[in-house]
Amino acid sequence: MKEDQTAMKISWKRNKDTVQTELVETPGKKEKKILTPAQKKKRRKRILMGVVAACLALFIVSRLFAPEVLPVVTVRSAERGTVEQTIDTSGTIKTEKKVTYFSPLSAKVAECKVATGDAVTAGEVLLVYDSADLKEREDEAKLQNEEAYYTYQDSIGKSNEDASEYSRSSHDIEILEQQVKDWKEKVRAQKQYITDLGCHLREAQQKNREKRMDDLQTDIDQANNALAVYEEELAEFESNLSEQKSIQSSSESAMLTASGRKQIEATKNLAALKAEKVTAAVAQVAEGLKAEFGGVVTDIKAVEGGVIEESGELLTIESNEDVCVEITLSKNDLEKVKEGQKAVVTVVGKEYEGTVTRISKSATKNDKNASVISGEIHIDNPDADIYLGVEAKVKIQGDKAEDVLMVPVEAVNVGREGSFVYIVDGQTMTVRNITTGLSSIEYMEVKEGLNGNEKIVVDNSAGAMEGMQVTPMEG
Repeated sequence: MKEDQTAMKISWKRNKDTVQTELVETPGKKEKKILTPAQKKKRRKRILMGVVAACLALFIVSRLFAPEVLPVVTVRSAERGTVEQTIDTSGTIKTEKKVTYFSPLSAKVAECKVATGDAVTAGEVLLVYDSADLKEREDEAKLQNEEAYYTYQDSIGKSNEDASEYSRSSHDIEILEQQVKDWKEKVRAQKQYITDLGCHLREAQQKNREKRMDDLQTDIDQANNALAVYEEELAEFESNLSEQKSIQSSSESAMLTASGRKQIEATKNLAALKAEKVTAAVAQVAEGLKAEFGGVVTDIKAVEGGVIEESGELLTIESNEDVCVEITLSKNDLEKVKEGQKAVVTVVGKEYEGTVTRISKSATKNDKNASVISGEIHIDNPDADIYLGVEAKVKIQGDKAEDVLMVPVEAVNVGREGSFVYIVDGQTMTVRNITTGLSSIEYMEVKEGLNGNEKIVVDNSAGAMEGMQVTPMEG
């Protein structure tokens, strides 16, 4: 080691304790002083205590002579302007015009020209029926109509014949009944005549008057012969009467009643109506089923090659020209939102004009079990960039108050007695009760309580309380 070095460290081991050697430079020579670990620890402690005492003294002196630091609050003056209420919400775009097409007749589908999600224009062909099947359906309906017509004519003709037969037999029955009645009377009278002759014959026999007896017997024989003729005539008339009654009954049962006539007439008319309907339906879809308006295909039930029954569901189109945003409102929004108010609808960064067209009168529960009310915002100027089912942001423009005194909303507090603001009078913070009106996102209308010259606290992050001294800072 070099001799001109001013300090050096020498380490060695003595009695298992380590000591350090310090070289202290003195005039003319170097003096070595050896400190034990205990001595060095005591020396460090004295130095540390001295430093702490010096810092404490410096702090006390600075506090004694430094000015008092007051809480800093940000203040602004009330200003006059326009307060416009806006309600920010969001919803889903949906159509206001939806049509589901049903098949006008039972027929086979030849081709579906659209798929779910396709945009279509008014008059565009959506699907095509099988032309041969359409022709067969039309011919079948015409034949059924002809069958019903001729069945009706035949039934009416037969019924008219039966009616004539019934009328004739009824007339004959009336005559025959009178004849039967007359001949029954003749038979009865003849029998009475024969009975009377028998009485006279017995009287003659009692008186033994032979000639009288012979004459009476002759009369009795002739009367019996006449009775036999009368009975034969009566039997014939009764047989004819029975026959005519049978004819009358069968013709009456074969005749159409008034209800029966109406029934077969209705059957004929239904067949004619069906034939007319099928003919019209075939003409309607001969060139394919066409869209009534522009929109989006949202559902398809028809299958190529399949037969759709009459009134069977084919497909659904939802208009993308008549659209709205379906929103939900909280109960606090109800007093701010009214039908007819204007709105700004934002869809994928593009703004559209809107109008509140419907507010439901019935509340429902949302996912958090809170009561909400549904509403609809009609989009006044839709374009091709509108997509059904997409989320949209809505800003509803509510009531407006112009040229009114207003303060930032963050300056307004609510207590037991209502709304109030903190104001700074000089350097003292005080409370001023106010009456508020409309509020927007940034400002709230002040109807009473301020004159516009006050310094209103808008930021009290320091936590100053009423009556405290503060440092106001314009912000």
